[in-house]
Amino acid sequence: MAPQEGTNPGLIDLTTPDYARMCGMCHPGGGPMEKDRNDNFLHEKSLSEIQAVFDSGKIPGDYATFGTDPNTGEKKFLPFEWKVDVNGQSVNNTMAPTCFYCHSKKLTESWEKAATGTLMFRTTVNGRAVGKPYFAAADVAGGFIGTVNEDLSVTYESGTVGDETIGHATDKHCGHCHGAIGFEDINGDGQVNAMDFVLQVKDLKFMQPDFMKEAMVWQFADGSKNVDVHKKNGIGCVDCHQPVGSTHIGTPSHNFAKGSCGPAFGVMWNQLAGSLTCKNCHYDAESEHIDYFGPAANTHLSVIACTTCHIGKKYFYRVKLIDWTLPMFVVMGNASNIQFFGLDKHGYLYGDPVNGKYVDIAWLPERDFETGEVKWKIKPVNAMGVLLFEDNSSGEFKPVLARYLAKVFKVNPEWPTKYMKVEIDPSTGKPKYSPATTNTGENLNILNIKVVKANSGVTIATDSDLASGNWSLWRVVPNCIDVNLDGVCGEGDVQITDDTGLTGAPDGDLELNTKEEVEAAITALKKVIASATGKSEEEIEVRLVATTDAFGMSHNIRPADEALSCGDCHGTRTEDLEGSLLRNTTPLYFTYDSDVETSSYFVKAIDRTPTLAEYAEHVKEELVAVGYPAPSEDTLSLTEESGETTTESSISEVATSEGGGGCSVSHSAGVGGALSALISLLPLGLLRRKRN
Repeated sequence: MAPQEGTNPGLIDLTTPDYARMCGMCHPGGGPMEKDRNDNFLHEKSLSEIQAVFDSGKIPGDYATFGTDPNTGEKKFLPFEWKVDVNGQSVNNTMAPTCFYCHSKKLTESWEKAATGTLMFRTTVNGRAVGKPYFAAADVAGGFIGTVNEDLSVTYESGTVGDETIGHATDKHCGHCHGAIGFEDINGDGQVNAMDFVLQVKDLKFMQPDFMKEAMVWQFADGSKNVDVHKKNGIGCVDCHQPVGSTHIGTPSHNFAKGSCGPAFGVMWNQLAGSLTCKNCHYDAESEHIDYFGPAANTHLSVIACTTCHIGKKYFYRVKLIDWTLPMFVVMGNASNIQFFGLDKHGYLYGDPVNGKYVDIAWLPERDFETGEVKWKIKPVNAMGVLLFEDNSSGEFKPVLARYLAKVFKVNPEWPTKYMKVEIDPSTGKPKYSPATTNTGENLNILNIKVVKANSGVTIATDSDLASGNWSLWRVVPNCIDVNLDGVCGEGDVQITDDTGLTGAPDGDLELNTKEEVEAAITALKKVIASATGKSEEEIEVRLVATTDAFGMSHNIRPADEALSCGDCHGTRTEDLEGSLLRNTTPLYFTYDSDVETSSYFVKAIDRTPTLAEYAEHVKEELVAVGYPAPSEDTLSLTEESGETTTESSISEVATSEGGGGCSVSHSAGVGGALSALISLLPLGLLRRKRN
């Protein structure tokens, strides 16, 4: 049995309207949701103008949505007019920047509202489907300022003017998208820990990207390891990320202080005026570190970001790999019928909540916004592997479109696969939620979900929950390559199996990594792309790409006595930087057959398990290649061909010129200072890197 196309295939390809519908919950309005790429207001283009573009054979991505043609039932791109009918009047249906997401007091009444308010406008109004998403009402509905009626008119709540409803932004407002919610004992093991989070994130209202990319946990209930030291001291989001004054728009402005940790993934770091750094508050960091680093304090702080040592380890799960070669199917169904709705990210979690995992590191450029000077520093990141197929049917290699993947990969319910199922409330026929109470006494509703792994011995066809009708299939990893493209998994098709996970051992998740699997997928994709584009299969090249993204980490700062020590980087103090932070390897993707790795269709942008030092250099090289200013010659090099770690301006020379000294082995000021003096008498070659 193969999954069938459903009635909501908008997830397959993301146009601007679909982006607003799916991503607007965390990117609420403005920019691409008001103007098209030619700087025209979206609502000014009439349906007849949009249809004329379609009739010419083009698909305008700003004015299209992927859906079902009401006349033919065909799944295709359809014209989308940025207007909506309200009481017989056509009104602008674009999303302006939403004020109430940050200023509605109604939204802060409970954590659940903070997490779910932005979902209200997406596909339903008052629980009933509407003809199209009502983007213009997102601010009111998401901020709980009013109610959207069935005719799309709005009934505002009483007291919407004045201090009862509108106020200053708080941490709970930030929790909309960045996650600031407490967690409960979801799996019933008697503890509130990170595994409860893993279960909860399957519920869309807890799916904040900060959790996934940097394992950021601002408020967590399992003790000290997963709480930022600032939060423990009563400091919240809005205490640090205050609005930055502007000579152009006055004070206060809405240009609140941003982080500056993201150039590796496209943040316009050179334009982030008012970016937040540790030195905004810890303005005399060098003198605060003299007792630990000795005279080399300035040298360390000039090339190593504060967060590298003061995060050090993450005691939480984060996504380590996004596998677009085998994305998850969004489905609904039971043991005998699967209805396909679209594709979702297929992520692999990584971490150790008990012992913690070293953060990954990368060289990232940092701009001094007063002087304009750019320095490269070692910063903590989450090195996230990315696997994808690319094709050259457009004249250049681009990621294979999701709708092509959906035609090649299928689900056989009688073969093992990883899947999620959600409990159904028999009285409503909708997903069932169970009440839970946070540690602060607030009530939440948690979606009842079970995750079944491929190595459990249970298949979709034999699942007693699904057969009973009390549970419904929700997400599933495809386990079949439909080689002959007949829509079903049968003779001649290839089963996808669980061979290795990130650790190199089967993990209950399927991987597309054997020679048979990869080449069958490429063959089938060529057929699908050729049919869709009118090109011959010989003209089309499909290749498998293994690459990476570096997502900066800046939260979950640990207390000073839990920061990294000298040995984490310097190891046994030989002439190389051989500490665990630099020499440990970081897994980026699973193993492939040797025949795959040596083939012409495999593009390996980075090794599967580079050392952290190698990964840092890799990110630097990629950023310089795309135009970031190259680092100066005296930037610390973590990997040299000789294996030695050097600087053009030797750190030992800096220490000597400043009067000796070295790293202490204690965070205590008095003991550290005494040890620094003693260590300064030792040969500096044992403590510092030798000259290049």
